Amino acid sequence: MKKSFLLSAITIFYISTSFAQDVQFGMKAGMNVATLGSSSLGFLPRIAYHAGATAEFITTPFFSLQTELVYSLQGAAIDRSQNIYLNYHYLNVPLMAKVYFYEDACFELGVQYGRQLKAVDKNDYYAQNQSGELKKNDFALLFGLCYTLNDEFTFGIRYNLGITNTSPQDIIYEKRYTNRVLQLSIGYLF
Repeated sequence: MKKSFLLSAITIFYISTSFAQDVQFGMKAGMNVATLGSSSLGFLPRIAYHAGATAEFITTPFFSLQTELVYSLQGAAIDRSQNIYLNYHYLNVPLMAKVYFYEDACFELGVQYGRQLKAVDKNDYYAQNQSGELKKNDFALLFGLCYTLNDEFTFGIRYNLGITNTSPQDIIYEKRYTNRVLQLSIGYLF
């Protein structure tokens, strides 16, 4: 199902971008507030960062499609007083539909594929590699708002709602550990 979901999103994106009137490239970076699943699982939000490149395919003055390639540090905090964190490193590829509702302000809606690069459980005394313990592929739904200032600078807020259980042990523990990330970003368009 996930493969057909990703294939459908890529097909729609490819067909839609073939009608693009203009393409704008850019770079973006910002802050992540990340956790794993609902607050009932006991994880605390973790402050991290993301950075990457963007390409926006403008089809009409009111609609465009955007893809990105973003390095994102996600995970969660377990105990901030003892500096115990789950550090999950991802390379994410979002596909976004952008609907401009007022001049340079827009809604964003899309999907994202993420590939885990590294996963480390870390505190003040040790760091343990968990890369082999977690699922490598991650899928998410995306919701956001953006604003472009002077046709050069972009500001955005986006919520990544993970739909993939990152832990392979959900059968034993019956818990879903899904990436949930609030992103605040600033970008520059070329």
